[in-house]
Amino acid sequence: MKEVVLRSEQVNKHFGITHAVKDVSLEFYRGEVHGLIGENGSGKSTYCSMLSGIHSISSGRFILEGEELNVRSLVEANMKGISIVVQEMGTLSGLTVAENIFLGREHKFMHGFIKDTAQMNRETQQLLDSYGLNRINASTVIDNYSFEDRKLIEIVKATYFEPLVVTIDETTTALSQKGREELFKIIEHLKETNKTVIF
Repeated sequence: MKEVVLRSEQVNKHFGITHAVKDVSLEFYRGEVHGLIGENGSGKSTYCSMLSGIHSISSGRFILEGEELNVRSLVEANMKGISIVVQEMGTLSGLTVAENIFLGREHKFMHGFIKDTAQMNRETQQLLDSYGLNRINASTVIDNYSFEDRKLIEIVKATYFEPLVVTIDETTTALSQKGREELFKIIEHLKETNKTVIF
């Protein structure tokens, strides 16, 4: 029997007089890929933004693994098991690929006051290689990569900390055919590891 990992109940979002999302009730199953389909401006991105704490909910609620989900930021959403890859650029210039992936979580590699950069680079490279992205070097400054590669790095980052739900918001519009094929491989891997993908 399919297991519902996430559901929304009559979720609404108002921006002033604009009713951006109206009474949306959906169920998302563990280990499945779910597509949100609609015209530009139909509220798909807003729905995902509410789920991930970027925007507040005007009314309604999200239920994650049987408990009401109340998040007010991306950090809170990540802590609850919700990751999102947004349409806009989500990596920081001037940092390496590894530093971008572990941004805000560097403590994992701290030994007293010293950061083990070599270990961080190794773990990042193993992660990239596991998704077939071995052309990307963990220790390279991210500015050296194309917008497309940076989006793929964001997706890898979103998957690292074992989220329950990964939301990929209209990322395919920024990708070439090769990039889309790589993205679909990542999504297939997430599905195989029992993650829920909203796409």
